[in-house]
Amino acid sequence: MKYIPGDRPVLELTRRNLTVLLDKLDDPLSQRSLMDGDGYIIVKAVEDDEHYANREPGLVYMPSMGEYR
Repeated sequence: MKYIPGDRPVLELTRRNLTVLLDKLDDPLSQRSLMDGDGYIIVKAVEDDEHYANREPGLVYMPSMGEYR
C-alpha cells in the first residue's frame, strides 16, 4: 500500500493488500486494518452490511465492460 500525496491524493492498494484485507474480515483477532509505511493513512476492512447500514451502495463504472454496476 502506498499513499501518494497531491492535489488529488491517491491510495494505491496492491492485489495482495486487497486479499489481506478480505482475509482479515474472517480473523476474529485481527484489527482488520492496514497502515501505510509512513503512518499517514489507515485502511480498515468492514463488512458490506456495516458500511452500507445507513445508505444505498453507489454505482461503480467498469471500463472494460463500458457499464455501471
